[in-house]
Amino acid sequence: MKPAANSRHDPDSGRGRHILLVSLILLGWAFAFAQLLTIDTPGSLADAGPGMQIFAFVKAYVFGDPFAFQNALSFCASGTRAWGAADVLKSAAMWLGMIMAMMLPVMLPHHHNATRFGPPPRATAASLAGYLVAWLPFCAFGVVTQWALHREGLLSAHHVLQHDGLKVSILLFVALIQLSGLTTRHERPPQATASTGSYRDGLSYGANCLRCCAPLMIVMFITGLMNLVAMGVLTLLMRVTMSGSNRSLSTAIGISALAAAGALFVT
Repeated sequence: MKPAANSRHDPDSGRGRHILLVSLILLGWAFAFAQLLTIDTPGSLADAGPGMQIFAFVKAYVFGDPFAFQNALSFCASGTRAWGAADVLKSAAMWLGMIMAMMLPVMLPHHHNATRFGPPPRATAASLAGYLVAWLPFCAFGVVTQWALHREGLLSAHHVLQHDGLKVSILLFVALIQLSGLTTRHERPPQATASTGSYRDGLSYGANCLRCCAPLMIVMFITGLMNLVAMGVLTLLMRVTMSGSNRSLSTAIGISALAAAGALFVT
């Protein structure tokens, strides 16, 4: 009698699990690009935050007009103070897409560790579902905060925070969290984590990432919610910090946030 096949030794099974995760990451980034290209707000992409000048240049090179936008199919919530149900849904989709694009890469080492133990593909999908569910409260927080800021006229048409006092408060909060060691206290090297590929496993790891990375995600309000450059930089920072205890990086982030808050305060 032949022994039953073990998915732990099945390269096709492991490859399929990685394809699922990478596909969700690419979907999140594709949606972010779609939002940027279909935003129905007049102005240049350079107004979407630091570093976005390069996208304004590319758009000018491709379309011949950096101020022209394709607004036939907008994926973005309205930049006005009055929101309808469609705007709430668009905002929720935007935040979910950001979580997929920025937070699923953080799960890559944990996911790789899980596949070494050979959980069935269905269990791996459940783990990804649990991870995303753990981030849903932050998604709801982002939608409510975006709506409230738009209602008060504190977000620009390109979804960039316009209130220096709130910017300083966010940066001081990030500095406090990073310098206090609260993030490194929750960080666990992926290889030290017992990964079963279950829904509960993904939920637990997602909650851990939420505690460590949510403060950095809030920085997107300062850099601009449509800022793809900031999304890339923050994704890299969170990916490195969650790879294990990295006290020096957390300290550097905290000091940088403190310096930025000080610079904003005196200007």
